[in-house]
Amino acid sequence: MTARRRRIACVGGGPAGLCTAIGARRAGVADEVVVVERDPAGVTHGWGVTFWDELLDALHRHDPPTERALRAAAVVWDGQVLQVDRRAPVFLGGSGYAVGRHALLALLADRARELGAEVRFDATAADVEDAVDGADVVVAGDGVASGLRRHHAERLGADVRESGHRYIWLGSPHPFTTFTFAFVGTSAGWVWCYGYVFGSDRSTVVVECAEATWRGLGLDTMPAAECLLTLERLFAHLLDGAPLWIAPTRRPPDGAPAPWVRFRRVDNRRWHDGRVVLAGDAAHTTHFSIGSGTTLALGDAMALTRRLAGVDLGCDASVERALAAYEAERRAVLRPLQAEADRSTAWFTGLTDGLGGRPDDLALGWSLARRCHDEPAWRWYLLRATQVPALRALRSSAESVRRQVRAQRRELAGSGRRS
Repeated sequence: MTARRRRIACVGGGPAGLCTAIGARRAGVADEVVVVERDPAGVTHGWGVTFWDELLDALHRHDPPTERALRAAAVVWDGQVLQVDRRAPVFLGGSGYAVGRHALLALLADRARELGAEVRFDATAADVEDAVDGADVVVAGDGVASGLRRHHAERLGADVRESGHRYIWLGSPHPFTTFTFAFVGTSAGWVWCYGYVFGSDRSTVVVECAEATWRGLGLDTMPAAECLLTLERLFAHLLDGAPLWIAPTRRPPDGAPAPWVRFRRVDNRRWHDGRVVLAGDAAHTTHFSIGSGTTLALGDAMALTRRLAGVDLGCDASVERALAAYEAERRAVLRPLQAEADRSTAWFTGLTDGLGGRPDDLALGWSLARRCHDEPAWRWYLLRATQVPALRALRSSAESVRRQVRAQRRELAGSGRRS
């Protein structure tokens, strides 16, 4: 008798779906793994994404080749800076990594195929239906506007709430090697951006403002080309003459407004319905001001495949237990991060009303550093010391050493030796 072939279908070729395919093949969860993505290969809707060493550590345990490929593709942003108008900057310290979303998806797709998964880009509705039909587990990694989540909405109980602010995700050739939070006052209110490098000649620039400011400046109806020129003028002191770009996949027709959107906070009462399970932005979102979305999506994929390892996919009860355990594990991780993201969103929402009063910028920087969680008092003195160039350089060197030590520990762990 021919053995039953186990099959997993991942709908959505983003980080959650592709990393699930990697884990499912590497751990032998399924004999067949297929990823279906409606966009063509090489097409993505964003610029760069951020992450930290904790993600690299987790990926190294999950699949060392993926961790090494991601680290090789990533760049380091060194420190953070707060800039209000053209006033003196406040340096905050810290560091992290960034990678182009296109590069991230390419390396994940390559690794999934290397392990034997099938990755279908430019998928039609029929392709998706074919992939899902007969699958033992269907992973809904199809993003914040998930079609699978909508299809199972009654059982999953999705709660999607939109922010009152507008934002636009742009790129620029200007190298924001220090993660930059910049606020600019206008006649209609404050506009701010988050800028960080993700490649040798590429940076992400997310611009955000209140709805009233967006309308007051005419950004709601302004043609996209004029909108970019307006934003370039507002942030000229940061861009040094460099342009801002809209991603090709988001570029509107000539004369149409730029693609400003509202952030959507996604929650679900349940993350699985039968054999369909949510992952990544389909399951949850956290505001981009804390930069955790990609890390959470990859973490979901790693936890899901770990929970499914060794499970009899032909047994409904066994699959249900695995999916329930996955959901419980990831909710515990998500809960504090969503609380941090909500605090961060509230900070940006409430702060701008008082910026025009020229608050003490160092105190403002301290408030920014503490927007997600309380910091010990000694960090206030570290922040003050960081404003001194020589001490700032020393702190940067310490961050560099810390990253090198973490990398060496991963290498040692991979070779079977202890650090």
